Amino acid sequence: MARFGSTLSVGMLILTVFTCSTSTQTVDERLQQFTTSFMQFKRVVETKVTRLESKNTQLEALIEQKDKQYELLAAKVAQLELSLQNEQASLVSNTKAATIHTEEVITVTNGEKDGRWGRLESCPTGSRAVGYQTQNKFEALFEDVDETGLNMLVIFCDDPLQTKISSPVGFLGDWQPIRECVAGSYMKSFRMRVSPAGQLSDRNTTDNTAINNIRFTCSNGRELRSEGNTGGTWGDYSAECLDGICGMETRFRPDGGLLVDNTALNDVRFTCCTPDDLELFTE
Repeated sequence: MARFGSTLSVGMLILTVFTCSTSTQTVDERLQQFTTSFMQFKRVVETKVTRLESKNTQLEALIEQKDKQYELLAAKVAQLELSLQNEQASLVSNTKAATIHTEEVITVTNGEKDGRWGRLESCPTGSRAVGYQTQNKFEALFEDVDETGLNMLVIFCDDPLQTKISSPVGFLGDWQPIRECVAGSYMKSFRMRVSPAGQLSDRNTTDNTAINNIRFTCSNGRELRSEGNTGGTWGDYSAECLDGICGMETRFRPDGGLLVDNTALNDVRFTCCTPDDLELFTE
């Protein structure tokens, strides 16, 4: 009976040890499985995180690239807008200039070719031509005297200083009365009386006098006439400067001595006023 009890005790001990061993092994296996599963899950998560980070980096690079493209596009748009504004301003300026005058330079077709063109003489900014005066050498009593007709032309501007612009100083002659447009009007076109080279003069000689007289029209339609030489014929009127005459160039033959057929003033051309010339009028 005592032996049976001892054997039973040993069996219980072995069963207990076996049971504990089996339980311990099961926990370890489960822990190992859990650890393995966790590591696999961790690797999956890390892989996905890495991919997401890579995609995020790519997305940031793409956004940065798009931002740069947008900045370049915005700069081009701004440049195009500025260019368009400049073109519109130029178009407005050209349109305005076109309405201010018909011709930038007005001329006539019957001017003579003797002498050289002088430099441009202009009225001060904000003023324009409103009157003129001529110096004429009239026919002498002796046929052997070289006649020169219109020797000098002076244009009067309407600035406060009453500036005068003129052709080169002529030889001799008498100054004719000043002719002026009425207040508020201005000179806009001209015509010339010219004795061409080789044409017989009033004294039946070939003494060339070139320009003998000149006339102007005012913006109110009035014609300005000055006493001048009667040789030659009148040519047609020039085109009109709608907002007035602002400058003058003259073709002049200097005194060449007794052996030369002196002609003095041979041709004239006038420049029309521009928006810049009339700046003070439009302010």
